[in-house]
Amino acid sequence: MTSYLKKKNNKILENFSYLTALNLFNVLSPLIIYPYLIRVLEAENYGLTVFAQTTIAYLVIFVSFGFNVTATKEVSINRDSPEKLSEIVSATFIIKFLLFVFSFFILILLFFLIPQVGNNKILFVLTMWLCFYEFVFPVWYFQGIEKMKYITLFSLISKLISLVLIFFLVVKKSDYILVPLFNGVGGVIAGLVSLFVVFKLHEVKFKICSISVLKYHIKDSYLIFISRVSNIKDNTPAFLVGALLGNQALAYYDLAFKVVKVVVSVFNNVTNVVFPVVATKKDNRWFKKILLFEFFSLIFCYLILVIFRDFIVTLLGGEAMLSASSLIPILGIMVLRPLASLIGSCVLITNGLNKEFTLNLLYSTLFYLIITFFCWRFEILDLYTISWGIALAQLFELFHKIYIIKTKKLFHWIV
Repeated sequence: MTSYLKKKNNKILENFSYLTALNLFNVLSPLIIYPYLIRVLEAENYGLTVFAQTTIAYLVIFVSFGFNVTATKEVSINRDSPEKLSEIVSATFIIKFLLFVFSFFILILLFFLIPQVGNNKILFVLTMWLCFYEFVFPVWYFQGIEKMKYITLFSLISKLISLVLIFFLVVKKSDYILVPLFNGVGGVIAGLVSLFVVFKLHEVKFKICSISVLKYHIKDSYLIFISRVSNIKDNTPAFLVGALLGNQALAYYDLAFKVVKVVVSVFNNVTNVVFPVVATKKDNRWFKKILLFEFFSLIFCYLILVIFRDFIVTLLGGEAMLSASSLIPILGIMVLRPLASLIGSCVLITNGLNKEFTLNLLYSTLFYLIITFFCWRFEILDLYTISWGIALAQLFELFHKIYIIKTKKLFHWIV
């Protein structure tokens, strides 16, 4: 038993280290390039690129369709069964491809519905690389087999390619159109190489799946997809700031959110590496230790962000961006998201409470929309009320998950 725990913990530490390195780079690279882009592109064009990313992010949720949870779980359980593994991988890719194609039709519809999208068609089409990357890069597969080194290696290479291209070739204001293009080049390369690893090196067989098999996997992921629709509350604040308050305000919000996202991304790794183990072993005593460690670590990180917020903002954006500093204590509440995610995946999903998991996220989204509507209706929608809306929704999500766990008599999983 001791040998098993030691081996398991070593594997967790290895995967956590790989994903931490990746997510640190993923989050720090925008912070590194932020000062450069905001000066070269200027606020208006920089804000436009952020607006495009925010809009396409809605379509990314559609293409993912919850497979990053359900496919990860299925791959983890069936990793030693080549035939079943090939079916899972093939079905997931087929469904995600169809969703990717359909997302283009949605984008075309947006050309006619949203003037800011229709007036910048090329920018938005190029930003669709985010959807292609979601389709072609099998994060769910590598998480399921607990080989996070592949995710880290391929993603780091793609990011480095993008950064080099942007730093050397984006040199004037009108080059904003090149930003999604160069980001896409790195993403496409990482995706194609990952396919080579899955189907050649790992010898997973791609096969055309029957309609019944595809329906099964769609049904299995449907509730998770519905819960992922709740992620619109993550994109909506930036969308509202850009659409209603202007590009300069969006630059402030974007900087504060990027700073907080560093912490969130690092600790999201805990869920990514712990979930496959918990789903397989259902060891709640070991899980509680992980949960406790993450809770105190997040509180510590929040205090660091609040205390040093002026220094952080000045370092990244200069004194002209100091208005972003006052948003950090509010948006910093979002550091509790990894804790909510860990509880949701490892307690609710593992114990078969997919419906409750979905309803929790839908309720938190509804809570956010009600707050936002209230602020809009009484004309108090500004940077601070928009930020408080998303922060309060995060608190609601966490405490409602705890309430579900208590009512389902699963409190022994967390205390």
